[in-house]
Amino acid sequence: MGDRRGRYRLAFDIGGTFTDFALLDMSTGAIEVHKLMTTPDDPARGSLAGIGALLDRVGLTGEALQNVIHGTTLVTNALIERKGAKAALLTTAGFRDTLVTGEEARYDIYDLTLRFPEPLVPRYRRLGVDERVDHRGRALRSVRPEDIAQVVAALREEDARDRAAGSTTDTASLAICFLHAYRNAENEQAAARLVREIWPEVDISLSSDVAPEIREYERTSTTVANAYVRPITDRYLRSLADALWDLGYPERLYLMLSSGGIATVETASEFPVRLIESGPAGGAIGAAFYGKACGETDLISFDMGGTTAKISLIQDNRPTISHELEVARVHRFKKGSGLPIQFPSVEMLEIGAGGGSIARIDELGLLKVGPDSAGADPGPVCYGKGGSEPTVTDAAVVLGYLAPENFLGGEMPLDRDAARRAIEEHLAEPLGLTVEAAAWGIYQVVVESMASAAKIHLVERGRDPRQYALLAFGGAGPIHAAGVARLLKQDRIIYPLGAGVLSAIGLLVAPVSFEFSRSEPKVLDTIDWPSVNRLVAELEEQGRGVVAEAGVPAGEIVIERHVAARFAGQINEISVELPEGALDGDSHGTILAAFHKAYFELYGHVLEGIPVEVVTWRVVASGRLSEVTVEHRAAEENPARPQARGHRGVYWFESGKYYVDTPVYDRYALAPGTRVEGPAVVEERESTVLVPPGAVGTVDGYRNLIVVSSPGKEN
Repeated sequence: MGDRRGRYRLAFDIGGTFTDFALLDMSTGAIEVHKLMTTPDDPARGSLAGIGALLDRVGLTGEALQNVIHGTTLVTNALIERKGAKAALLTTAGFRDTLVTGEEARYDIYDLTLRFPEPLVPRYRRLGVDERVDHRGRALRSVRPEDIAQVVAALREEDARDRAAGSTTDTASLAICFLHAYRNAENEQAAARLVREIWPEVDISLSSDVAPEIREYERTSTTVANAYVRPITDRYLRSLADALWDLGYPERLYLMLSSGGIATVETASEFPVRLIESGPAGGAIGAAFYGKACGETDLISFDMGGTTAKISLIQDNRPTISHELEVARVHRFKKGSGLPIQFPSVEMLEIGAGGGSIARIDELGLLKVGPDSAGADPGPVCYGKGGSEPTVTDAAVVLGYLAPENFLGGEMPLDRDAARRAIEEHLAEPLGLTVEAAAWGIYQVVVESMASAAKIHLVERGRDPRQYALLAFGGAGPIHAAGVARLLKQDRIIYPLGAGVLSAIGLLVAPVSFEFSRSEPKVLDTIDWPSVNRLVAELEEQGRGVVAEAGVPAGEIVIERHVAARFAGQINEISVELPEGALDGDSHGTILAAFHKAYFELYGHVLEGIPVEVVTWRVVASGRLSEVTVEHRAAEENPARPQARGHRGVYWFESGKYYVDTPVYDRYALAPGTRVEGPAVVEERESTVLVPPGAVGTVDGYRNLIVVSSPGKEN
């Protein structure tokens, strides 16, 4: 078979229920995939086992791997479960309570028992330093060595007491966030130098490095979160890299960032907070990649796994990027109830439950699904691992959507009878329903909630869901996509081959990318362009350095420049692209026109006569380690009618009866050009596609199954 060293790229994404793997042959574009249950007690253990199993299956060793890319939920879980370091915060004197006062706004004005998330750093570990920089960046008071020595001594004394009491929690993690440090970082940098002189083992996160942007609460929250997860992330990533080395993998390990780019272990360890949406971002990148392959530039990606379901808006083959994110919400679906994080991330709306979400009757006697999940351990009842409460997956088994004998290619048989008993006991009997009706109720509640949330999200952004194709993936996405699309009045759904592990496939095709930013609020008419050019050049230099360090040749690095602007007096900004080359007086009109255009597209009008304020300058440096081409096959001229590998009873909403005898097809046997007429079930190892009655699916050259709900319409 020739020398296969360095010919393959491997990606793995650890989710709440399953860990997904994808192996790409760079010379042919062929992809091999794998999926197994996540090991919550030690996620790396399951990952290494899966990597070994996948390599063994194709007859490879670690030496065949050119790159390994990883998506992880480690940071998200650490923040949600409060399992990070025992961090501390140094801040400007008088501002130690910024993490508590926040924006002084109620996210639900009618909730008399309103709760906010507890700060990651308790008040007694938030210490003030007598220093001051004003809003223009002028240093009014410098940091004094004696002040730093005093606060460090207090922290070290407390840590010594904790160790003496037997505490094993990380303690040497420190966030430094001074007022207006985004304009002038001198005091933060001076404080860091002084701390390291007397506390060399401490791990320090500076707000001027982590999030050099305006908004004091968000900047402080982001920096504290970075300090909180940095020690555990660094240990995990280095341990994982060493384990891969032991497997014979000689190259670097790369991490998927929330922004949809990948970075080295070193960069990810420095800014671990940027890993919060690591895995889901891979799904959005994979969706954009396959959308482009089949000619769909504008998509709604629909990712439903074992724990959650998320959508992302993709336009011009690029996922929408947001610079506002919340994590560890007190109320899962209430914005403002979580910890704000300020960095670039693929904008994803969590719209519902996952396959492991538990169904129960609430205090009003109504059927409710989620937000709590059975996860990977014990998992749904049908897994036979000790779960007792019915879940979305159990409903799918009862309705005939999942074949108990073919789950995960037959490696993990499901217990349909146990699922039926759980639904009967917990839901059907109390509600006076049949088991089938209760199972359909679970399915419909999930689909209705996801469609409603998706519709609101899109309408708020001025988008009509009917104008977009839906690209469905995740282990549970292809089962529920037809129901969501029906409610959103979408007539075109794309199911990629390997949809159950698309997040891992997305890691394979993602570029090396990193964003640097800095806030310099100015009215557009008063900008000092030479000063702006120096600032942007510094950001470009930082970006090029990070991307080059990841292995991208200097001549292949691409730079994108943006500025976040707003009408003076407003709160929220809109990001617009900057013109190429040096910025000068002529750039004023270009930026103003771009801002007015973007504002009109969002709100339908422009505020004439109101000055525009530019707030934050951003530079994204990116480049690919190597071009990725996924295998493409020409359609057969006269593809034979697909042969069903069997039939089973399936409930179809369109038929209104239990059960309809339905043909079941093997996804891997469907050649490009093959047509599948609904009703039909199409099974692959990691997911199952439902083709409803009246719909027609066609397989394209990339093995995507494209389902159109209106017969006769071109696929």
